[in-house]
Amino acid sequence: MNVALSKSSQRQHFTPKGFERIALGVLVTQVLIVLTGAAVRLTGSGLGCSDWPRCESDSFVPPTHYHAIIEFINRMVSLPVLVAVLLAIWAARKRLPYRGELLTLSYAILAGVIAQILVGALVIRFDLLPSTVIVHFLISVILLFFAVVLYHQARMSTELFTDASEPVAAPGATQSPRSQHLPSLASTNQQSSASRYWVSMLAITSLAVMVVGTLVTGSGPHGGDENAARLGLFLPSITRWHSVTAWVFLAVLVITAIYLRKENAPQRLLTQVSVILILALAQGAVGYLQYWNGVPAGLVFLHIVGAISVWVASIWLWLEYNHTTSTPARQEAVAT
Repeated sequence: MNVALSKSSQRQHFTPKGFERIALGVLVTQVLIVLTGAAVRLTGSGLGCSDWPRCESDSFVPPTHYHAIIEFINRMVSLPVLVAVLLAIWAARKRLPYRGELLTLSYAILAGVIAQILVGALVIRFDLLPSTVIVHFLISVILLFFAVVLYHQARMSTELFTDASEPVAAPGATQSPRSQHLPSLASTNQQSSASRYWVSMLAITSLAVMVVGTLVTGSGPHGGDENAARLGLFLPSITRWHSVTAWVFLAVLVITAIYLRKENAPQRLLTQVSVILILALAQGAVGYLQYWNGVPAGLVFLHIVGAISVWVASIWLWLEYNHTTSTPARQEAVAT
């Protein structure tokens, strides 16, 4: 009887690893909704469904026209997005050990998803007014931030839980492989406020590049419909400003790399900086290429993929840096 009750109790709870998988699902669905939204805009399908939440005033299902089908598919992707975050909330409540910040992050993502749905309705109601489209995209950017943080927190707490289950080594004993892969800036007393500042600035400038990029999009040819209103900004001028913010981001990235190397940062942080550099250079190349070729939809889509990749990688570096500098305190808490 006791064995049966114990098994039943275990089925009612989530392990840290199980929650980590759900958090990854939340992140993947957030990326998916951004990409399908980009497909809607770049194929001119923004008004493929003229009503909301139904596709047309007299039908929930879209007519057999590819604009309507593409727009409707984007709306349907909202369903797995919502299911994923609701599952995260439920799993965060059932997770053992309980982590309050995971539940808070899950609720924050749910609030953002609801806001995204409501703004999406306004986008249709106002016939793709650029300001509503920009807000719609920026909410997605914020949701990506929270989704990355949720997954990172879930992943790190899984490591911490695993560490806690390992016996504490006696003085002079050889450290476990898991402990050996956790060198940190703080553990060598070389943590610098300068490196923390530049890692933070990297995420901030990455966001700035995307914000200015939305102004370029709002002034360019891909408004989601051939009759959609435009911001009216002079496209060459706002594109130059977008380019300036991109070059500032690249400069911040180089400075960040210099400081991390100077302070003997763990190799995984240096590797992450290198990955961001590769992504940024590729993103810049696509940006210039699309501008010189009249902004074709295919290259614009690649540019959006690049923007998301750089944004997520910059957030991840920021999270990893802060986790690395707090590792000794975490290890001490586990040991005690």
